[in-house]
Amino acid sequence: MYFLPAERLRLYRNFKSIEVNDFHGLIRFYEQNEDGIRALDFDEYLDCTLAYTQALFESADHGKHLVMCDHLLELVIMQNVDHWSGEDLYHRLLFKKSASFYHLQEYAKSERILREIIKIYPHDRLAAVYLNKVLLHQKPSWLFRARAAMVALALLAVVVIALEILAVPKFFPSLVQPFQIARNLLIGLSLASLSLGESGHSLRCWLKTRRFVRQAVKRKK
Repeated sequence: MYFLPAERLRLYRNFKSIEVNDFHGLIRFYEQNEDGIRALDFDEYLDCTLAYTQALFESADHGKHLVMCDHLLELVIMQNVDHWSGEDLYHRLLFKKSASFYHLQEYAKSERILREIIKIYPHDRLAAVYLNKVLLHQKPSWLFRARAAMVALALLAVVVIALEILAVPKFFPSLVQPFQIARNLLIGLSLASLSLGESGHSLRCWLKTRRFVRQAVKRKK
């Protein structure tokens, strides 16, 4: 479909008149006028499409946002666009793509993109923070076993407390003190299992992130 220059200018002007924080308005206008927007000059098309893609992210439509990120990344590479409005566009799109995967709870995919970002931009502290976060969300099997042990010990402690209150004083008064010791020991082991498991996982993720960033910095040098 051919659009006259005056029509293209009007279309671009109308799009730019929408408030930047009116995300639903931007999305609605773009999708209703997509053919016309595609007919714009490259800079105008890229400007509109970046705003639309950002609006998708801000409105939590992460599925569509991922599709548009892939399209824009391909466009940026093909057209050799390094920066846009003073910002590294490739970096921005990659990071937003990883963030959408994070919000969709696809942590392994988010992790892969964040690792690529850190390889290219090893001093990106925000990417390192998010890499640590996605690693924290990916629970290893031993952590689930630690949680199961915590639950089992807590349930056993409840049984011991019930016996300590209901049966032991009446029928086995000599066992009151051993039951108290057993109860405290089970509660302590339950809490230790939880705290050691969670803190161990957090430390492991922090060390993995730190080691990966340091390796990326060395490779970049």
